[in-house]
Amino acid sequence: MRIKENYQGRKVLVIGLARSGLAVANLLTIQGARVTVTDEKSKRELINNIKKLKKGIKILLGRQDSVRLKNLVSEYDLLVISPGVPQENPLVEKARKLKIPVVSEIEAAFNIASSNLHWETLSSPPVVAVTGTNGKTTTCELIAAVLRSNGRRKVIVAGNIGTPLSGVVGRMRERTVLVLEISSFQLENVESFHPYVAVILNITPDHMDRHRTMGKYIQAKANILKKQTEEDFCILNGDDKRCKILEGKAKSQVIFFSSKRALRKGVFVEGKRIVSNLDSRAKVPSDRGELLVKHVRVPGPHNLENALVAIAIGDIFSISRSKIRRAIEAFSGIEHRLEIVREIDGRRFINDSKATNVDACKRALETFPAPIILIMGGYDKGAPYRPLANLVREKVAALILLGQAASRIERELIGSVAIYRVDGMREGVELSYSLSQPGSSILLSPACSSFDMYSDFEERGKDFKRWVKEI
Repeated sequence: MRIKENYQGRKVLVIGLARSGLAVANLLTIQGARVTVTDEKSKRELINNIKKLKKGIKILLGRQDSVRLKNLVSEYDLLVISPGVPQENPLVEKARKLKIPVVSEIEAAFNIASSNLHWETLSSPPVVAVTGTNGKTTTCELIAAVLRSNGRRKVIVAGNIGTPLSGVVGRMRERTVLVLEISSFQLENVESFHPYVAVILNITPDHMDRHRTMGKYIQAKANILKKQTEEDFCILNGDDKRCKILEGKAKSQVIFFSSKRALRKGVFVEGKRIVSNLDSRAKVPSDRGELLVKHVRVPGPHNLENALVAIAIGDIFSISRSKIRRAIEAFSGIEHRLEIVREIDGRRFINDSKATNVDACKRALETFPAPIILIMGGYDKGAPYRPLANLVREKVAALILLGQAASRIERELIGSVAIYRVDGMREGVELSYSLSQPGSSILLSPACSSFDMYSDFEERGKDFKRWVKEI
């Protein structure tokens, strides 16, 4: 573990005043740092978060202040950047030239938690960190359900899941287990971040508008392994070739999971059974109650994979098989992720607004039977849509497009299915219903981010549900 970090009296510049920036600015202030926050947005756009800042925090907003601040970067001891801030940000580039440390919000919060809770005295901190292109949120909540089933330790879920780590540090106690959803953006600037269990669910093209190449995207994901030791665990997808390659970067004990084949060591599906065969160094519980595929209630083969990860972590934490099974059976999924909204006249409406990339949309299409009326589109993240063509041709009766990416999606999928263009969600929902028939699944699975029309995927999903309920 790292030595204690002391922020008392240090001048810190926090870049970005969304949820993560707000939380880390307040946390650093509590630790005695002299904090300045900056954002290119205006005071009017950020007024709600500004009101939540602690007294004494200096605020510089708008492009004009950002340009002026570039000449003042040398005055700061540390830059903490929010996940949405790219590496090419002028303030970040200037700080690096001046050799001023630049860290992510997750790194700063982890260091403070480590200091407050004396994690430096432990071989490994009680942290489970989950990354991957898809399935992170569902897997984190499922892991938390399994860990809570033991009833012995407090479990907190945070990170990219909606509540920043900086926002929960004050609620943590010595026996708290932290389950963190970690994005590639958050992993770009970590040095000391050290999870006891690191999970990489899958790696498929995403955020190419930010990372530019798959190599850089994979390296960002691999940073989750950087500080692990042989006392720790790394859980990797044995069916994902990009994940399997990362075994070579791991200094920790590697556990694979697979829904497609038996493994010599790991967690896998064998017929109707789920088998957990971990390395002898893991404390596998003596209660060997049987786990079956049918115990996983959330739909889709990808959710079976998520359950395999939760089972592996349950075994690592010595939770009995019967408790693991009850936790998995009771888990019914999360809002905006393959969420069944309602059924009308034999037509099922499904909210999968969290499907912000092509692979997530593909997984949704694999989950439900034809005929599907698919609503896609949003802000284009740069990945190709052509890989969906065969599945769209096979299962989709009509494709409804909206948002900034609509033209590009149409160019890449033209000829696969009948395509319709709409201006907004209300028109898309109404058209989808008119094009459907009894037995149809009407699926919102955008394959794009939401920022061209909405503040986030949650607002987009709620808008979809609002208009579905109006039918």
